Amino acid sequence: MPRPVAKARPRRERAMLLLQPIADLLVRWLARRGVDPLGVLAAHAVAGLTAAAALAWGGARPHDAVWAWSAAAGLLLLRAVLDNVDGGLARATGRVTRTGRYADTASDLIVNLALFSALATVVPWGVAVAAFFVNTVLLSLDANLERLYRLPRTAPDRSASDPPDGGPAWALRLSEGLYRAVLAPQDRAIERWDRALFRRVEGAAYAQAPLDRRLAWSDLFSTASLVDVGLSTQSLLLAALLLAGRPEAFPVLIAVAAAWAAVAQGLRVVRYRRYRQRAGGDPGRPAPDGCGPA
Repeated sequence: MPRPVAKARPRRERAMLLLQPIADLLVRWLARRGVDPLGVLAAHAVAGLTAAAALAWGGARPHDAVWAWSAAAGLLLLRAVLDNVDGGLARATGRVTRTGRYADTASDLIVNLALFSALATVVPWGVAVAAFFVNTVLLSLDANLERLYRLPRTAPDRSASDPPDGGPAWALRLSEGLYRAVLAPQDRAIERWDRALFRRVEGAAYAQAPLDRRLAWSDLFSTASLVDVGLSTQSLLLAALLLAGRPEAFPVLIAVAAAWAAVAQGLRVVRYRRYRQRAGGDPGRPAPDGCGPA
């Protein structure tokens, strides 16, 4: 019986202390029954979309809000668990596919769009739209800072091959197309911003800097500072707000997360400058805590 395989991350969301044991149990149970990871992916997408519908129903009909928002909270908790099951099931059973990777990202984007649209029944439309766009950038920033953290620490594996397409061809085309149209430009923009900021602080291009400088720049602090803005945490927070009858507070939390992201990047620059001062002219000085090769 294959063991559940959690996605390797430099640092995990605190929400996973609650969710991972449940996800691991489900992975074992579903693996024994030969369940397709794409079916789990579809299930958590449906749960998220249904949660959005229940949130909107309660917002539009205040006399139904208690039961509708309670149902939405339960569905969001289910989504949070299943969102950590599909990838774990695919890794544990050797069924990682390109369709799964792209469809997971695309479904998260679509469900988030539905949830923030539903929030427009309890906050002004402009607030909901702004919160959706800010949140999309936050999630992209979190993912890309982790990718850039790994980049100087991981030797390219030239023997590795792409996973099989898997699943229906139309699902791969649609999900990959959505990623390339919406999220890939964000990925490129964030990397350009990161490299431009490094050049401004260091006075040299990232690619020309010594390894210790690159490690110190993309350190554990810079990636771990945003790990708790992830989808699992967001699902739990929104579920808690729904149960408390205060879903209108969710965009406020997104604004707080965005403010923290700005502060964290400022602190990152400060930490890097302090490292440069300590390192002086010694390019071989060990990088700060959490900066070494993984």
